[in-house]
This record gives sequence, C-alpha cells and structure tokens, in this order.
Amino acid sequence: MGNTMKHILFTLLLLGSVALSAPPTPPVKPPTLEVVNSELLAKSALLLDPLTGEVLYAKDIDDTYPPASTVKLMTALLAYQKTGGKGTVTVAAQDTRVEPSTVPLRTGETVPVSELLRSIVIGSDNDSAMALARSTSGSVGQFVADMNAEAAKLGMTNTRFYNPHGLPGSGQRTTTRDLMVLFNMFLSKTELRRMAQTQIYNLKTAIGIQHMRNHNKLLGVYPGMGPAKTGWTYEARHTFAASATQGGRELRLTLLKSANKWKDTRLLFDYGFANLAPAPAPKLISTLPPSPREEPAPQEIATKPVELIVPPEPILYPVRRGDSLTTIARRFRVGVEDIILFNPMDDPDLLIPGQILRIPRKSKPSSTP
Repeated sequence: MGNTMKHILFTLLLLGSVALSAPPTPPVKPPTLEVVNSELLAKSALLLDPLTGEVLYAKDIDDTYPPASTVKLMTALLAYQKTGGKGTVTVAAQDTRVEPSTVPLRTGETVPVSELLRSIVIGSDNDSAMALARSTSGSVGQFVADMNAEAAKLGMTNTRFYNPHGLPGSGQRTTTRDLMVLFNMFLSKTELRRMAQTQIYNLKTAIGIQHMRNHNKLLGVYPGMGPAKTGWTYEARHTFAASATQGGRELRLTLLKSANKWKDTRLLFDYGFANLAPAPAPKLISTLPPSPREEPAPQEIATKPVELIVPPEPILYPVRRGDSLTTIARRFRVGVEDIILFNPMDDPDLLIPGQILRIPRKSKPSSTP
C-alpha cells in the first residue's frame, strides 16, 4: 500500500474518531423575558392563556395602530352572526371595485355565503369582504356601522372601523387588547375557527377553481399552530392574531405594527409555552368508585418497530431574479412552509437575487434493526 493511500486511511480514521467523540448538540433554551423584550419587533403585543385568563406578556396593549386585514375577523364574525353561514350572495359591480387579492369575483355571479366566509378567512380576499358586507347589511356603509356597534358591545373601546377589508386610507385603528377581545369572540364560533386553521381550500367561483392557501405561513410549520388571521399593509406593517396548542394547552397572541410577525410569533409562543403555569385541577364531580364492569381492559403493548425518518441534506439554491417562494416551491415540489422552516427570514415575501436558500429534500425511511 502506497504512502498516499495510508495517509488517506489515517485521515478518515481520525475524522471518524473526532465525530464519535463530539459532544451532543445542547437543546435550544426557550427565550427569557429579557430576550423577548430585546428581540420583539412588534410595537404592540399581547400573549395570554385563555384557560386561566393569565396575561403572559404585554407590550403597549392600548396603543392604537392600523389593523390591516385582521379587520376581517370582525367582518367574518358579524356576517356569520347575521346569516349563520347560510344563503347565497349575488355579486354586484361595486363589490369588485377593490383590490381583490386572489379570487376575483365577477359581477352577477352567485356565491354561497359559506364560500365567501372561507374566501376572506383563508384567502383574505377583499372583494369577498365587500360582497358579504353589502349583502348582509344592505350596504357597505351600514355594515361598517354594524361593525362599530358590535365593537362597542364587545368593549373594544379603542377601535374604530371604516371598511370591511382593512385596506389603508381609511384611518381605522385598533389595539392588541381590543384585537384579542375580537379574536376570542371569533374563535368561539366553531365553524369560523375551523376555517381559520384550514391550510388549503379549493374555492369554486365563476372564473373556475381557485386553490387558496392560508396566509398563515406558520400553519403546519410551527408546532401546534392553530387558527389565525394575518394582516399587512405598508402603513400597518405586519399584524396578526393567532392561536397555538401544545401539550393540551392553548395560547393566543395579537400583534400590531411588526416588522416580522413570523419571528415575533415564534418568539412569544416559545416564551409562553416555556413559562406556562400548570393547568388548574379539574373540579371533582363524583367520588363513587367505577363499576367493575366499566374498568378498561388492559391495552396491548405495541410491538411494531418505530420507523426512523432520516432527513437528507437540503439543496442549496441561489435565488434568481423574478423568483418567489411559490415558484421555488413548485420547482422543487415542496411546500412554501417547508422552505420557510429551513430558512428563517425577516420578510418571506422579499427575496434577493443571489440569496442562498436551503431547499429540503423528501425524507426517506431508514432501515430498522
């Protein structure tokens, strides 16, 4: 064996011994209050435990800011209360005279109320919000008056609505305290809650099938992420109302005027779940022992081996001019959420040519002994 081959073998053995002796990666520590205070980007934030009502984090919760599309929480709630989610709407020309987002609706077509609700909750479509507002109250102006009346009824004292969709130029405002009150009421409606955590929905309108993807980019990515409503305009920046559940416990947050709601949401939920007090003990309903016939049968022990999933190394992809996360995801046949999970970003909607993205490959199961 030549000297070169001996040198190569020695190097490989040395590298293998170093790898085997390397210490395990320490677990990631949850953020402390000091870290949250220093890294939170939102101008206003509120995090609470709905089970106990405990406020886990609060920052300037009575300061007013534009709500952007979180306005649609009230639009959906009020329309649902008025209609029960039943009936149909014939689209009027005035409904379409707004930036549509993704549908768009066509004048004269008839759409079920339930589909319009999904359109604004999942797809955040502005023309659908206008159609629902006009049809349920007789006019958009009356619907906005009804929105403000409902806000006063709920105790949202620092909120003022001027349109049902949240586009800028109206001067409407809210606070994270008021937005939390609205979000709690919205989540009390089972059907609306279900819509707000639907990841993908196929909406059928006059122009065909629209494949709507929930604007909440943490849905299916952040552990336990549940129903939420996003918002963004240049004036409002990022706004958000979101719920997440881990270990059987739910937390809810509201954010206003954030430079990056995805980063803020991870930070606050990580902090909240790490500092969550134990659930209060349930009330004792009965002290009677169970009937012997009601005792559960012993469960069989599962003997099937666990299938280990070994994630392969990601692909390194340089962003090209004109790329978006959607086009890149389609090119590599992965989800947008998967790319975001591998690449923490300040703004997922802003890609810079030459920026390197880590694209996940599909995992393959490894053989088990």
